[in-house]
Amino acid sequence: MSIRSALRRLVRPILPLGLLAAATVSPRHRNGALVGLAAFWTWIYTRYRRAGRVATAVEYDQLGTANWDAYWRHYNEQVPTIEEEFAMWGEFHQHRHEMRYDLVAADVRAHLPRGGVVLDVGCGSGLVADRILDLDATYLGIDFPEHHVAYVARRFAPLPGALATRFLRGDGELLPLADASVDVVVLSEVIEHLLRPERAVWEIARVLRPGGVLLMTTNNASELPLCSPSTNPLAWVEKAVGATRPSVISRRPWVWPVPVDRTLLPDGSADIYLPHTHHIQAETASMFGAAGLDTFRWTTFEFPPPQAATTVWLESRGDRGTRAVDLVEAVATRVPGLKRLGCHVFMRARKIGPPVSASPPPGIWPGPFS
Repeated sequence: MSIRSALRRLVRPILPLGLLAAATVSPRHRNGALVGLAAFWTWIYTRYRRAGRVATAVEYDQLGTANWDAYWRHYNEQVPTIEEEFAMWGEFHQHRHEMRYDLVAADVRAHLPRGGVVLDVGCGSGLVADRILDLDATYLGIDFPEHHVAYVARRFAPLPGALATRFLRGDGELLPLADASVDVVVLSEVIEHLLRPERAVWEIARVLRPGGVLLMTTNNASELPLCSPSTNPLAWVEKAVGATRPSVISRRPWVWPVPVDRTLLPDGSADIYLPHTHHIQAETASMFGAAGLDTFRWTTFEFPPPQAATTVWLESRGDRGTRAVDLVEAVATRVPGLKRLGCHVFMRARKIGPPVSASPPPGIWPGPFS
């Protein structure tokens, strides 16, 4: 790191605090300090917004390189089971990841009628099913990678419980189920991976019974900024406001940060990137509405984001860090404004009518393949 960069990293957090202190304790210098603070924050945010738009445009173009062959090979030959991922991540991140299954399973219990059917699209290792084994209901797990389906079917074969389980290989954009045959659909951390997410939404609306509920979690484009609110408060405002005003969001990830493994591609192929889209709540709710699904509640979870320096520090503290991050979660999800800035958004939508058209209309989703 150059001396200039080091000085910049040092000055950025200190300068606004100094100006705030001057505005607070020195009436004589208050106006000048406030003007300086406004100028500093405007400069920082302008740079942040410009860089965010450039990065978003680059990733959108990268997503346009995706194709079905690369997608199929990646998910059937490269993607590990969740237990294999837990072994790589360690206990801290496993604990944070399993929180999602606890939240989703609690909502399944709230909305699934006795004797009803729950469909888990992208079921992985069946960690939602693990949490509802006592329910008098039918659980249908569908996943795209063949090895995931084989693994989860073996895993649940010996498990006792009232829950009847069945596992199928399938594509979320073309569900192998009859119309109006399901009471609850779980779509947890799946929609961000799809090339045509609007097709999956239309399929889910098709298989849901009238009044049935979709429970969806995904990456949140309005997640907590990786900067201090004292250094760049306008970035925090952007993220909080952007959840319901999509045009405000400047940085919106679209792809995995690394391209598809080259061993899966033909010789001489250019880099190919696959989706890992961060969703904007209002934009996705609008797509749901066009499919006949009314979003009646949405929340966010996972504070702070996994890539934040605070998370890295908490992980290093072992059990104390795990207890501390649970406390952070409990507090953050109750603070107005802040509570919409979790790393993941959790949307609940009810089927209230037919879609606006038999298939998704052009432009209903802003991705390059829609």
